[in-house]
Amino acid sequence: MQSKADTLTLYTEHFPPYSFEQNKQVTGLNTEIVRRSCELAKITCEFQLLPWLRAYEAAQKDSNSGLFSTSRNPLRENIFQWVGPLAHSNAQMYWLKSRSEQAPRSLKEAKKFIVAVARGDVYELYLQSQGFEVDVNLLRFNSKSDAVLPFLHGKVDLLIASELILPVWLGQHQHSADAVEPVIDLSQVGNNYLALNLAVPPETRVRLQAALDELRSNGEFQQLSNRFLNH
Repeated sequence: MQSKADTLTLYTEHFPPYSFEQNKQVTGLNTEIVRRSCELAKITCEFQLLPWLRAYEAAQKDSNSGLFSTSRNPLRENIFQWVGPLAHSNAQMYWLKSRSEQAPRSLKEAKKFIVAVARGDVYELYLQSQGFEVDVNLLRFNSKSDAVLPFLHGKVDLLIASELILPVWLGQHQHSADAVEPVIDLSQVGNNYLALNLAVPPETRVRLQAALDELRSNGEFQQLSNRFLNH
């Protein structure tokens, strides 16, 4: 019989191609990377899809849980144990090319505009640490993708997205990536990781990290990336 340490509830959000629901199953690039890591580590992992803020709170309350795809950075370093990095790409602030105004090229210039953020997301926290304020130059949404349509309609000025995510989001609204331009690099905010509750036995983290490292070395990590990104 498995001990409690050999079972985990792993929370994630709707964030294609990293995590999404298909045929009533949670899947996606990072979901499958984490699922295979669990299998190799002989840990039973149950996946739950929730809005980001609920997922983040659940992973902090549930002692036998984790959260992905979570940006690892100094603001969060001591709140979780970390396994990774998972698949990720650089994040940028994007601007509609069709706009008549001069695009901002620095965070200082961006403060004159409205930036869309998801509630409780790492980019909201990061921008607040840089002097941005909610309802002044930050507009909160329940999820990252909820901001796409307001951005396309000019209701918000700047959209935060990664190079992998942006074409998916724009395609859902019959737009291509040619409609926007990256203006401010946010890659310093952190890469994607699996964040484990501090109460999870450290040995479990070590087993999962070893399994993830094996997926990288045996080529399976790359195979999963090709499967989800090249279709």
